[in-house]
Amino acid sequence: MKRALVLAAALAAGCASDSIVLAPAPVTTASGVLAFDTAGSIQRSANRRGFILGASTPISGDLQLPQGSGPFPAIVLAHGCGGNRNVERAWGPTLRSWGYATFVIDSFGPRALTEVCTNARALLPLQRVPDAYGALRLLAAHPRIDRQRVALLGFSHGGALAMLAATAWAKENFAPPDQPAFRAFIPFYPNCNADFPERRQVSAPVRIHTGDADDWTPAMPCAQLAAALKASGQDVAINVYPGAHHAFDQAPRRIYLPNVGNGAECFPKLASILGPVIAGSPSCVKRGATIAGNPAAAEQARRNLRMQLAELMP
Repeated sequence: MKRALVLAAALAAGCASDSIVLAPAPVTTASGVLAFDTAGSIQRSANRRGFILGASTPISGDLQLPQGSGPFPAIVLAHGCGGNRNVERAWGPTLRSWGYATFVIDSFGPRALTEVCTNARALLPLQRVPDAYGALRLLAAHPRIDRQRVALLGFSHGGALAMLAATAWAKENFAPPDQPAFRAFIPFYPNCNADFPERRQVSAPVRIHTGDADDWTPAMPCAQLAAALKASGQDVAINVYPGAHHAFDQAPRRIYLPNVGNGAECFPKLASILGPVIAGSPSCVKRGATIAGNPAAAEQARRNLRMQLAELMP
């Protein structure tokens, strides 16, 4: 059973439940590191085979504003399994130079975690979905943020979070009609391997960015998912960068990580986004993956992303 949960961990996990009643987000004019409450929580069920919706929990994020008086469009950034190390350096100044406020969520520090690359069960991407929607609610109440133009940009573990947050299920549960909604979702090198019913309906445009040499979160399942969603009439597209590995926009050089969990060969089927796993071998989870910076792919991704944001959040 433990290995079955590991199988779901690197991917998605996810039994239906009633929506959470959300309290109004506090209004603040501050920037810098801000504490906020998540939009509920997703907790393991008593039998440990699935998940249930629960109460909010306090976490934090770093809000930085571009020059000017605003109100500004904003990007919520979700870090990978290694924690909040490179996201601001890699993307913060660039996004702000384009005129976007940035809010980098710290999903790990307030939970006393440093990383989950070697222990995926510690916190799944699914469990971070309320983090993103809590950040959205905080930004929507900020007088210098345009609440109608907020996107979620996630990387790796955070990219998987962005894919899950993009589901209509997530919007229905964490951004009901009286709450703000994300304008767009932009996952970088997410894991797209898991199959569950809620995956087939998104709530807003999705733009995936990934590399064709990624041996941790392979591009092919994401390309297949994007094609299937697009064929069903949904606004989903993917950019696949030739020769690009995992973390092509952030890694300083090519590095092999021998101890990280790797679900690249796992294709679990879940009864729902909240589980349980109903098909898939837990022995598929391996150890080891490659990260490698690719300046050419990173520059092309910046160009593509700038055009996408201009299109999706004019």
